[in-house]
Amino acid sequence: MPSRRARLAEARRTAGYSQEGLADQLGIDRTTVQRWESGDSEPQPLQRANLAAALGLTGEALAAVLSAERPGSQVSRVTPSVLESGRPTLPSPEGDLLGLLDAARPLVDDTLAATTVSRGRLELIEERVAEHLMTYTRTAPAAMLASLAPDIVEVQAVAATRQPGMVQVKLSEALAVLALLTADGLMKLGEIRRSRYWYGTARLASDDTGNLQLQARVRAQEAMLPYYYGRVEQAIELARSAQALLPGVASDATALAAAAEGRALARLGDARGAEKAMVMAQRYYDRASSPEPSDAAFQFTYKRLLLYLSGTLTYLGEPVRAMHVQEEALKLYDADPHIVIDPALIKLDQAVGLANEGRLDESCQLAVQAVTSLPDEHRTRVVLTRTQDVVQALPEGRLGRPKAAELTELIATATESNR
Repeated sequence: MPSRRARLAEARRTAGYSQEGLADQLGIDRTTVQRWESGDSEPQPLQRANLAAALGLTGEALAAVLSAERPGSQVSRVTPSVLESGRPTLPSPEGDLLGLLDAARPLVDDTLAATTVSRGRLELIEERVAEHLMTYTRTAPAAMLASLAPDIVEVQAVAATRQPGMVQVKLSEALAVLALLTADGLMKLGEIRRSRYWYGTARLASDDTGNLQLQARVRAQEAMLPYYYGRVEQAIELARSAQALLPGVASDATALAAAAEGRALARLGDARGAEKAMVMAQRYYDRASSPEPSDAAFQFTYKRLLLYLSGTLTYLGEPVRAMHVQEEALKLYDADPHIVIDPALIKLDQAVGLANEGRLDESCQLAVQAVTSLPDEHRTRVVLTRTQDVVQALPEGRLGRPKAAELTELIATATESNR
């Protein structure tokens, strides 16, 4: 029987893909395809459907391709027909049907017997996910990713085995949250391609749950990636798609999505659209606000609303309104000195506003202070990208001024140290 590496590689070549081409089609790294073919890792449950579609195989045929070698077992006798056509060949009346049923029965028994996730283990998984949500906003991105990785591997391994419907939903919800935390951490570090792939995984996992609130939250959060690093228009599309999942429903997710839409529209100069989105974000927040708000990841608190309004009003050229929002937000963030990135982003909004007003030295000085006050592990690319926006707001002929030169040198030095 051909090795797993040979079977998967042959299926890939038959479909017309190189390893790199298949990776691009699936939105993953080439090394992931290499690990699949070597048997060092398994496709996640939510990746299997995409992999089967790319290779032109049914789910059963893909399972046969990926199966471990078991020479002489009943599986090996039915695998060739599966590989050829994607399904078992029709049996003849001479008894092949009974043989096929004999081969299939223990596989069905194994599948049913594999539903062994205990309530205690599921509760433990949910507790760890909740703990990650609580610690995320106070933890540096690199440290957070190291903490998330083992739980992602464990939940994926459990979810890869067939589970009862409600258990599978809970596992998909856990995977969606873990993937979303991972994507956000990678976004902060400037790992744009990896972040995009993990946001895609979070979307797949959330869509698998049927939980519209979670689906909307994932899309609203994903809007941050193109806002900071890509096409701002894409941020608007994601924010609107999140709101379309819950039309007229007030929740954390829709409030975040409306705020993200307003900030992106302001950056494109659409004042009317931005103002309308700000009003909608405030309305959703007022109707959905929790009586006991926390700083858990992705909870849309009042100070996070102010963070988004800060960016919106800055790009709308509304310095007085922006100043009031920023001062209120910074007072609220002062209550917890362990949350450092959001206050830094607000100060960088202030610096952009000062540059727009022609107060160039004050702008540069504030930007330098915002970056240098951050601990090294929080001085990530998302902060430096926002700092570069301050430089871009300076008149071109003034970049040689001492304060501006100090700012550009700081950005260059911090960027080099992050590589």
